[in-house]
Amino acid sequence: MSLTTDDFAEFMADDPEDNKEIPLGDALQELATDIELDAVEEVRNVRERL
Repeated sequence: MSLTTDDFAEFMADDPEDNKEIPLGDALQELATDIELDAVEEVRNVRERL
């Protein structure tokens, strides 16, 4: 099986709701979830509960 540009045509169309004045990086940052997690501390908390 191979992919061609025809396979992606529906995903490459412009979205009328897109704001082209916002840089891509900023738009992606708005979608991103910022998770700060101290893994060592979380493991210790779990061990304490057990």
